[in-house]
Amino acid sequence: MRIFHLLFSVLAVSAVTLTACSADDHSTEPTNSSGNRQIRFAAATDLTRGDLTTNNLNAFNVYAYTGSATHPTVFMNNVTVTKNATNVWTYSPVKYWPAHEAVDFYAFAPSDWLGSATPIMPVPYDNIEGLTDLIYAVSPNLTGYSDSPNAQVLFNFRHALAKVSVKLSSTNPDIQVRVSNVVIANISTRGNFHFPALSTAGSVTPNSTGYWNDLNTPYVYMYHMAQSPEDVIILSSTPNDLSDPDAIFGGPKYMIPQRLIWNNNGSGSDTYLTVMCSVYDAHTGTKIWPNANTPNENVVEGSTFGDGLLKFPLSTTSFNEWQAGNHYIYSVVINSNSEMGAIEFGDPSVDTYVDIDVNYH
Repeated sequence: MRIFHLLFSVLAVSAVTLTACSADDHSTEPTNSSGNRQIRFAAATDLTRGDLTTNNLNAFNVYAYTGSATHPTVFMNNVTVTKNATNVWTYSPVKYWPAHEAVDFYAFAPSDWLGSATPIMPVPYDNIEGLTDLIYAVSPNLTGYSDSPNAQVLFNFRHALAKVSVKLSSTNPDIQVRVSNVVIANISTRGNFHFPALSTAGSVTPNSTGYWNDLNTPYVYMYHMAQSPEDVIILSSTPNDLSDPDAIFGGPKYMIPQRLIWNNNGSGSDTYLTVMCSVYDAHTGTKIWPNANTPNENVVEGSTFGDGLLKFPLSTTSFNEWQAGNHYIYSVVINSNSEMGAIEFGDPSVDTYVDIDVNYH
C-alpha cells in the first residue's frame, strides 16, 4: 500500500475499559418520621481525567416508570437530581415508593442529552462537536421497604461514547517534523442511543449496556489547526498530546461507537487519522518533504506552509470498531521518509569470482 511507504511510522493504540466505580457519594442524610418511604438517590461513575466522573458529577436527570415493559406508566418525569453542599443528592418534589409496585429508574447526564426523547425509546443524538461526555444508568425493578428508612436508588453510570486521543512524536534527531493540522475523518456524528433493559451495576454484558444504531452523517473532527506560524507543532521525542485541554482544539474527543473502515488507503468511506506536515533536515533547515517525488494525493494544494498529507487507519489488527467506555489513544511516531531525497546506502553485494584456469605444461 503506497501510503505506508511515505513515512516510517509507528501506530501504538491502547484500549482501556473504564469500569472503576466509587461509593464515596452515598447519601447519609437522616430521615424524618414521615420519610421512611422517600425515594433517595446516590450515584457512582467512572473516574478518568476530563470526563464525567464520580468526583465531578454534580447533577443528573431521572425518568422512572411503573407497570410492565409493554405498558409503562411515568412515575418520575425528567427530574433533576443535584448534589448539595454536604454531598447529599436531592430533588424536588420528593417522591415516595408506591406500595405494591416495582419501579424502573433511568438516569443520564448531562441534562440536555435526551432532549424531547425518553429512555424507553431510541434517543437521537447529534455529536457534531464531539466535546461532551455522555453517561447513563439503569436501576430496574426496585421497591421500597418500611424497614429500610434510608433506602437509596444507587446508580452506576456508564459512558455512552468512546474517548479518542491523539499523540504525535519524532525520535529521529536528523529530521524536524512540523505539523500544522491533525484530524480524524469520516466519523459518523449522528445516531440513535438505546438504554439497556438490565441494571448497569455489576459486570458489563450486552443486555446491561446501551447501544447505538442508525449511524449517519460522516464528519471531520479537528485535533489541531495552525492558524499562524506560532501554532505549528515541532515534534520531539516527547509525545505531544493533542488531547491536552490546553491545546488549540484541546481536550479528547467523545465519539459515537462505530465500525472503523480501511479498504482504500484513506479514500471513499475509510475512517482515518490524517497529519498535515512538512519535514526538514534538522541540521541544514532544508525542506525534504513533500518534494517533487510526492504523489499528488499526498500534496496539499494551497497549503500555507506547503505541507504534505499523511493518512493512518483508525482500525488496527487488534480492533475494527470503537466501543463505548473505551479510551483509544493513537500514538504516531514519525521518523523518516522514503521521498526525502537523502543519499542512503543499501546492502552491498560483491560479484563472485569467476574461475579462469590457465594451465601450462
